[in-house]
Amino acid sequence: MIVALSDHGGEAVPAGLEEEICDHYCVNFVESGEFGLAVGRGRWRLGRGDAFAWHPFARQAYVHFRDAVPDVCLTVRFRGSAEREIERHGHLAQTVGIPVLPRTNGLGFLRFRLDHILRDGEPLALDQWSADLLEVVRAPAKGPLLRALDALAPRIEQSRARMLAGCAAPHSLASLAAGAGMSPFHFARVFRALVGVPPHRFLRNVRLDRALAMLREGASVTTTCYAVGFNNLSHFIRSFRRRFGSPPSHSGKKAQARLRVPMA
Repeated sequence: MIVALSDHGGEAVPAGLEEEICDHYCVNFVESGEFGLAVGRGRWRLGRGDAFAWHPFARQAYVHFRDAVPDVCLTVRFRGSAEREIERHGHLAQTVGIPVLPRTNGLGFLRFRLDHILRDGEPLALDQWSADLLEVVRAPAKGPLLRALDALAPRIEQSRARMLAGCAAPHSLASLAAGAGMSPFHFARVFRALVGVPPHRFLRNVRLDRALAMLREGASVTTTCYAVGFNNLSHFIRSFRRRFGSPPSHSGKKAQARLRVPMA
């Protein structure tokens, strides 16, 4: 994945139409300025906070307005496995006719997270962010836009980071909400709006993902269950099966080795 800023070099942009043909899959965030998009009969006027997507062979028609501030866009270009994922599942297929993405809380939160990931320089975090972005584009969550997103996003990201860094800790809705300086009800509502799932489901999925990694490294099912924060072995096995489609006993090194042994 490539992330890059594009602008007009600080020069005034003459009013009129500019056309290009895209050669890749990408999502673009408008950082400042304004301009228009023209696709077929569709016309959109975009400004800061808007986003749009393109796919290979799409004809990009930009409309520059007289006396408008030159626009700056941040482009996220998908490559490698992300590009193959798009081609398999068609996450950006909707951009053939309607390139402008709906404004959602999830998309705004992802844009906030991207700045922190780029600052920290974590490739794995960027890969996960890319997958989250494709999911939001594929299935944008409905609901009213939250007010004061810029103030709420850092609190939710801090809580999200706490669960990622210490999934085995005895987190509760009350403790997470207190850490974010919010009431439990308000925290749960905002977390779901921004992240896409409730806090308890996010934590459960983090624990199960860590469990899968431990099992593949050779840990036993029982050791893994308690190491990632589950307190009940039966509940862990049921949850694991629901998420991955098979019991945890099928995910260990020995089980994988047995599956690779050729039949006599």
